[in-house]
Amino acid sequence: MSAAYYAVFHLLVAEGSRLLSPAQPAGIRLAVARAFDHGQMRAVCVGMVPGRARQPGNKGIPRSTHGLLTFPLDPALVSVFDAFVELQEIRHQADYDLAKEWTRLEAEDYVRLARAAFADWARVRTTPNAAVFLTALLLRRHWAR
Repeated sequence: MSAAYYAVFHLLVAEGSRLLSPAQPAGIRLAVARAFDHGQMRAVCVGMVPGRARQPGNKGIPRSTHGLLTFPLDPALVSVFDAFVELQEIRHQADYDLAKEWTRLEAEDYVRLARAAFADWARVRTTPNAAVFLTALLLRRHWAR
């Protein structure tokens, strides 16, 4: 479960780092990549998934981010948000709930979910909404002011 989550996490961090930082000087992209935070990324994704956006405690999309997006959001992009959240929740369960036993089929389902997120991301990665999403993953805390 962890590998499926981290595959999607690292995909988004790599894409965001590439978008938000220059290739030179050497090391700047790595420094930017290390600034991405799992919790902030989750908050962005939860805020952008229509069904999850109404959950208690969810503040939704910050106004500053909302104004940069074009609606309706592409279903492939929403699928990436949802996959990230689901895979992160499953990773936490797999890492911390020692009483839970996982079947091979469950593990394969989560690998399929990660693969689908990669495929969906490939379809939307060059869109303006994808750029807003990647930027929000890193800057949400600042944009929410």
